[in-house]
Amino acid sequence: MKLKSIFTNSFGILFSRVTGLGRDVIMASALGASIYTDMFFIAFKLPNLFRRIFAEGAFTQAFMPSFVASKHKGVFATAIFLRFILFIFAMSLTVTLFPEIITKLLAWGWSSETIATTAPFTAINFWYLDFIFMVTFMATLLQYREHFATTAMSTSLLNISMISVMLIYMNHEPKVIVYALSFGVVFGGVLQVITHLIALKHFKMHKILIGGWKYRAKKDVKEEEKSFTKLFIPSVWGN
Repeated sequence: MKLKSIFTNSFGILFSRVTGLGRDVIMASALGASIYTDMFFIAFKLPNLFRRIFAEGAFTQAFMPSFVASKHKGVFATAIFLRFILFIFAMSLTVTLFPEIITKLLAWGWSSETIATTAPFTAINFWYLDFIFMVTFMATLLQYREHFATTAMSTSLLNISMISVMLIYMNHEPKVIVYALSFGVVFGGVLQVITHLIALKHFKMHKILIGGWKYRAKKDVKEEEKSFTKLFIPSVWGN
């Protein structure tokens, strides 16, 4: 069983690398070394920056040991999820409402016209952070059940989504391609969430969250939340 898991994880990582290479090749063909390529990378930079904090990095390092130690796992997991998803949603809404200001901070020195063109891409791409946080949260729950295959295989879905939209809009003008790429990023996040929801239900981990929501007002997990915070803050600085 362990050998099978190692093979599945290794294949998932390899497939992700291959699709990532394919994505880069197609992007180079579709956009080349143009300003629109820079626009997309600037727009995609911000969710990737926060991804290290709210997704694969600091969050996972703090949540897993806290979840394992928790006496009321469902309530604790639900409390942490709600706290983070509401905060990330507020961030996404802020970026959507003020995309030009955020873009100017990311691309200091660009002309006002270029920033204005890039701003919508920044607003769209940032919503990927919401989905990748949900993916990371569910992936951590699956890791508790020693299931890693779904997470390993789903990493390629983002690349596949981006490749698909680029192939569809290959012959359009660069601005349209970048719009398509941005929506492709978000759709890739949606696909990753769906695959993890299916796995979560398969391993019956969704019952923990349902129970946590049901009894969230009856169980006190404040001390466990404090322990999580004590682990999370140093992890943020470490990432």
